[in-house]
Amino acid sequence: MPDNLLNLPIYSLTEFSSAVVIINILVAFVIALTISWVYQKTHYGISYSRSFLTTLVIMTVLSTISMMILSNNLVRALGVLGIFALIRFRTILKDTRDVAFLFFALAMGMAIGTNNYIIAAISTVMVSFMLLILARYNFGSAVKNGFLLVLLADKDFNFNNASKFIDKYADSKQFLQAKTQSSGEQEYYFSILFNKDVDFSEFVGQMRAMSGIQSVELISGKNSAEY
Repeated sequence: MPDNLLNLPIYSLTEFSSAVVIINILVAFVIALTISWVYQKTHYGISYSRSFLTTLVIMTVLSTISMMILSNNLVRALGVLGIFALIRFRTILKDTRDVAFLFFALAMGMAIGTNNYIIAAISTVMVSFMLLILARYNFGSAVKNGFLLVLLADKDFNFNNASKFIDKYADSKQFLQAKTQSSGEQEYYFSILFNKDVDFSEFVGQMRAMSGIQSVELISGKNSAEY
């Protein structure tokens, strides 16, 4: 009987610890979903990876678990997070913004794993709000509603005439490159800022009518200049 009584506090402590573990993992999962949602809402360009969202969720939960396991040894806990960081640097991420989100997830996992729920909640809300504001107002964007003009031309194409024609409609233009296809036709690329009241249908129609031009493609630079 005395032995059983002595075991009761240990059993109760184990139950309490299990509850904390479950709560921490669930909180980490909710925070990770929030971070993933913000990533989706603020993402731009064409380079989108669904698996990266899964990575954000997993890394948040794993960093939480790691901090709980090594809560009595801060040095080891930081060492484990260092390993996570090393894994990141051994993995190719095309966008540096993805790196920031990955460390965002790791930081929130650290906060939850050390039972700093207030820090995790406030930080998630504030950082998410800042990211949404930056995305809403296109912070850092160099795009000024420019266009990419792609001309497919044959041997009769006169580059100088085409360049002078573009000048009539453009505030500014920049010749980017020319490529020769296997068929012998050439592609010419221009970056253009058009006049304010330009008629795009008229511009494209007249370009197609020029001698030597096989096709004209006009691509809006907005939301596509950055990948």
